[in-house]
Amino acid sequence: MTVEVALVAKQLVREMFPQARAALLAGSAARGSMTTTSDLDIVVVLSGPPAPYRETIHYEDWTVELFVRDEASLTCWYEREVSAFHPVLATMIASGVVLRDQGGASQLQEEASAILDSGPRPLTDDELASRRYALTDNLLDLEVVEHDVDEHDAVASLVLSRTAELFLLSSGSWLGTGKWLVRRLRETNSEVATELMSAHRVAIVSGNSSRLIAVADLVLNRVGGRMTEGYKVSD
Repeated sequence: MTVEVALVAKQLVREMFPQARAALLAGSAARGSMTTTSDLDIVVVLSGPPAPYRETIHYEDWTVELFVRDEASLTCWYEREVSAFHPVLATMIASGVVLRDQGGASQLQEEASAILDSGPRPLTDDELASRRYALTDNLLDLEVVEHDVDEHDAVASLVLSRTAELFLLSSGSWLGTGKWLVRRLRETNSEVATELMSAHRVAIVSGNSSRLIAVADLVLNRVGGRMTEGYKVSD
């Protein structure tokens, strides 16, 4: 985080949220990995209204994403994200740089870190079966759509994301979306990440999906293999 970014973020909090209990700068700005298109992600914790809300604004020369919460909405949001295996807000708070602290920032970061450290709950049998079935269905499609480039590429992308998610959850790791799916995968197993991403790239560039299918099957075999016959879900 540069001095300029820190000053701008602190100034924004002072002007817009003088009553804030805590405020943290998160995302690439906090990690020191900003690019020319990066924005400022700022989490603000208030004691009450106007929280909770999320808003995108322009401040100085920056696009700013505001995540404004109070204690009740923090708890609710944590529960929602943990249920989805994707703790975005907890990650932002745990790894954020404190901009304002009225006595609660350290506790907020400790609580968020505890959520992350605990890891996701294990998949239920039904959840695991559902993920195995969905990936199996994608693989069967991928084996027969090579004649249609657009369909092939769309299904290959589903295989990539569902294989990565299945590997992460079966390894006790949190999920992510987009670039964060890749980052979570690299953090969990860099070799699997490299092989899966490389296999997907080959499938997209060449149209040959055999390597991608093989990687997906290796992941499936860790949790019982492909699932077709015998899959049943109650509506």
